[in-house]
Amino acid sequence: MVGREITKDDNELIPKLRPQVQVRLADEAGGVAFIKTHNALLMDEGQPVINPAATAGAVYIVRNPLDVVISLSHHRGKPIDETIDFMACEGMRTVIGEKQVYEIWGSWSEHVHSWTRSPHPAIYVMRYEDMLAEPAKTFGGLARHLKMNPSSAELDSALEMSSFESLQAQEKEEGFRERPEAATANFFRSGKSDQWRDVLTASQIDQIVTKHAAQMKRFGYLPD
Repeated sequence: MVGREITKDDNELIPKLRPQVQVRLADEAGGVAFIKTHNALLMDEGQPVINPAATAGAVYIVRNPLDVVISLSHHRGKPIDETIDFMACEGMRTVIGEKQVYEIWGSWSEHVHSWTRSPHPAIYVMRYEDMLAEPAKTFGGLARHLKMNPSSAELDSALEMSSFESLQAQEKEEGFRERPEAATANFFRSGKSDQWRDVLTASQIDQIVTKHAAQMKRFGYLPD
């Protein structure tokens, strides 16, 4: 779209071009294009970060911030205490790098609120914990959201091929291109819930709950 490499000086250019890029992706897909994003559902300099004109719908995965902080700490190669502050940073956005333009994440609470503040028929919200505890029910609902009607055997096969163990094996054999150099573990590191009970201190738990209580309550994440 620009005709050259994007640089760190192009911050003002990104908001204007991002919606156009999404339209182009949709036009060139020849069908539905599945795009993974870490962006919050916000406006950027008066422009939508997610262009509704080019978007048929969305699948939003929410996860307990008490576990997110552990995963993100490994992913970024940063201490947990620093990651707690990072996740509480309102309006947070990444920087332009060699492989991608900046993304707008906001805080964990901002991000969750932006995508789930009101029910929308085009947005399917699924909890990470339900993906683990009730995979057939959770992904069966996802399939119906995508206008698919898999048989039980087809759904079971898809779940087996995309299991965490299968992904770990693939990463071990072939690597994973999105694993950052700063990561202190494999990208597919654990795939479990409630790790925080054995990892976080009482003070760390209290900080996270204090900063994100409202959204945690909505999704059943407040500790007993």
